[in-house]
Amino acid sequence: MNEHSLISKNKLADIEVTMGMCVINYHASTMIDLGCVMRVEDERRELSNSGPVLHIIPSDSPLVEQEALTWLGSDDAMQNVVARAIVVPSNLAVLQDKIRWVLFRQSVPFRIFRNPQVAKGWLIDVWYEELAKEKARISRRD
Repeated sequence: MNEHSLISKNKLADIEVTMGMCVINYHASTMIDLGCVMRVEDERRELSNSGPVLHIIPSDSPLVEQEALTWLGSDDAMQNVVARAIVVPSNLAVLQDKIRWVLFRQSVPFRIFRNPQVAKGWLIDVWYEELAKEKARISRRD
């Protein structure tokens, strides 16, 4: 185990928090439904209740419910989360997210991607912007 990481493994996913970023790797046999993501989110909050969160759903996952993805971007799920990105095996979910993003310009930093590197890059960009805003707020108070 990396001395700078917190790791939790269960039957649904492996959760790792390293340098403030949480990466959740769902197991291949896991059905990604609302109950599953809520249980994993509860466990993630026990490890770390802040920073960006990256969910990686394997391409051979038997089920990925849209309701579960929608909940992950909800106000309840996004409490104390700087940004959340989900990597999914379905182009359809990515297309639906892009349409939502273009039409509604959500203020919630939540996106769905197909590529883990692109998702992680987006998370780091959003995280950096939030840190810069916080630093500016602090310097104005001084």
